[in-house]
Amino acid sequence: MIILSNGFPTNMPNSEEVSQGGPANFARLFYTHIVSATTHKWIGVMFYGNNVKKVRLEKSFSLPQRDYFKLYLPKKYFRLITRAKKIDDPSKILQEPIARIATLIKKERPDVVLLNGFGFLNWIILKASEQTGVPVVIQHAGIWTKELRLHKHNYSAAGRKIMEKMEKDSTRLSAVEIFLNTWSRDYYQKHVAKRQDGNSLIIPLPFDFSSFADTPKNQKKTVGIGSENVFKIGTIGRWDKIKNHKALLSLAKAAKRVNLPWQFYAVTKIAKTRYPEIKKRDYEKNVKVIRSLDRVGIYDFCRSMNLLILPSLFDVSPTVVLEAVSSGTPIAISPNVGYVNEFKKCGAANWIINFNSAINAAIKIKKIAGKPLPQALKNAVIKQHNHKNVLSSYLCLLKALAAKKEASHHRQERRSGGKIKSTILRSQYYRKK
Repeated sequence: MIILSNGFPTNMPNSEEVSQGGPANFARLFYTHIVSATTHKWIGVMFYGNNVKKVRLEKSFSLPQRDYFKLYLPKKYFRLITRAKKIDDPSKILQEPIARIATLIKKERPDVVLLNGFGFLNWIILKASEQTGVPVVIQHAGIWTKELRLHKHNYSAAGRKIMEKMEKDSTRLSAVEIFLNTWSRDYYQKHVAKRQDGNSLIIPLPFDFSSFADTPKNQKKTVGIGSENVFKIGTIGRWDKIKNHKALLSLAKAAKRVNLPWQFYAVTKIAKTRYPEIKKRDYEKNVKVIRSLDRVGIYDFCRSMNLLILPSLFDVSPTVVLEAVSSGTPIAISPNVGYVNEFKKCGAANWIINFNSAINAAIKIKKIAGKPLPQALKNAVIKQHNHKNVLSSYLCLLKALAAKKEASHHRQERRSGGKIKSTILRSQYYRKK
């Protein structure tokens, strides 16, 4: 089976940047699984826009069972949509890059396309797949419409509506939609789009817990962080409004005002243009900023904290929760994080904190300070996110779609998605609506 998907430059050999975020980590786990355990082939398409003058597609390099292509796309294409003055058909605007990907699909002949997350660039692959008749599976790693509304100051009103309609296309054109939890599926179906054929599945984000635990569990490292006499609170997240670094800053200032022996840390990369309402000097004065870390560094950081917090305004399935469980460090999340249902079911409701009020958040943190997460939550997270089981479920689904596509070449019939569902039904990750 040949699988075409969107790739991530940070996952490439000799990359100067460390892969970050759920989609990039998922891609790394998935193609590693394919290479080591199967004979399937992975085709990754990556997008580049810096200093690009014209659209072009070229093969980047090959590895065993993996080929990588780069689509160079001038930034003018982004601006034509994000700054649009009227609602127009994005297929016309992006006709040339769509045609390039369609040509690639015709040449490489993938059996199925896997969209790992969604956004402007993945929509191009979606439309090219529609033109070439290749079935698409989309994993909703986030909800683009929600992100567009939180960052609406970056787009014109017409541009935002165009992109919101583009996300609806992922429901209209995909053969199967995958959501990472019921929380995100409920939100998506209520605020974005709901399928008519019912072909949506719940498959949690995969995580390799064993590979993350490289440090002996009886040894708490500090990576040069703080004193053992203070309570260390940390967060991990990209620098934008959704991750809500503003709440962390407010909490740090509130703790300082009332002389709480707390120190605050953030693994992030400050970028002025993406979070203009926070002044870098003010943030760094109250929060110790640590630049990007590799997997060993992240594990070391987590183990060095007394508590990790995730004050996100909206976060479907943040990897930091899995990293916290793996490292044995408690984590508190906001009510806007996709794990809230699991936290409530497993007796961890006290670790769900509304960070809108720094004082109230500090009071709740004091109540859980020094306490471990309930074992029931840890057990549930490890069971649900076991990477081998999750990746096997993906392969099972993709094989079913590929087989259905192959059968359609030999007989003219159109059937519902029942066959696909029955293939996955035995998986612990499939849940009925």
